[in-house]
Order: sequence, then C-alpha cells, then structure tokens
Amino acid sequence: MEKTKVCIWLDPDLHTYLNESRGEELTIPQYIRLILKQKMKSANKRKPKSVASDPFSYYIISPEVIPDDLKQYADLLIEWWPIRKKKGASCTTSVANRIFNTLRSFPSQDRKEAIEKAISNGWKDIYPLKKGYKPEEPKHHPASKVFRASDSDMPPTLKELGLDKAMNGEN
Repeated sequence: MEKTKVCIWLDPDLHTYLNESRGEELTIPQYIRLILKQKMKSANKRKPKSVASDPFSYYIISPEVIPDDLKQYADLLIEWWPIRKKKGASCTTSVANRIFNTLRSFPSQDRKEAIEKAISNGWKDIYPLKKGYKPEEPKHHPASKVFRASDSDMPPTLKELGLDKAMNGEN
C-alpha cells in the first residue's frame, strides 16, 4: 500500500494539545493517523442508506402492489402488513410473493378469514384455517322426534279395559 507524506503546520496551542492527548506510546504521526481513521469509521456509519426501492419494505404498502387476483383482500393485507413489520418479520418483495402464493393455495372462502385471524392474533404469517376433526352433526336429525303419548299406538290400560278391580282382588 502506497503512502503519501503530509506536512502540516500547527498553531502552538494545537501542538500542545496534540502532545498532551497522544500519550507517550504514540508518535505525533501515529496519533494523527489514529484520529483520521476514527473519523473515517464514524463518517461511514453515518452515511444515509440508499432509499429502499422495495415497495414492501415500508410499514404501509399501497394497493397497487397487491396482485389483481387478490385485490378483494387488499384492505386486509394493508392492515396486516404493519403488524407483520412491527413484529420484526422480513418484509420484501420475495416474502410478499410467498405470502400471496400461500393465500392462493387456500380455498377462496377461507382467504379472508385467514387474513383476519392473522390481524387479530398479531401473526407474522398467514396460516390455513384448522378444520374440526369431527364432522358437524346436523341440527335437526330425523331420529330426534319428540315423543307424545297421543301419537303412539299404545295398548289400552287395565283401567280402560275394566280389569283394574279384578287385578286387585275386587269383584
């Protein structure tokens, strides 16, 4: 690495400060190089990052970035995106495309509910809805008819036959 020789003139007060602050272990040129390297490091840290060109890297996404086949869920996706970003999830175009493909894999009737659950539960991702393990039983089963004595063909009672007294030992 090639070096450049520099000669500087210092005011007496700067020279005195330089001698006092550098310590005994560093020479004046070493100390000046150290100061310049520290300044260079801090300047690199403060450089403003380039403006993100990814439309999904912001807290708020616009409806234009949502694919046409999912436009009906745009309001819900726009509402959910800041929740996802706030939770620290990666928010990039590739991740958004993965989420859109996941939504497309759901039955169309489940998509809205899946996004609503992600919003209400504060999820970073969208998950398929869990279906119950038992099929839902019909509410009006034909076998659940209410029993009424008047509807049945019951045999007559002993009293109706006039045999109730004979059974008790009476004439």
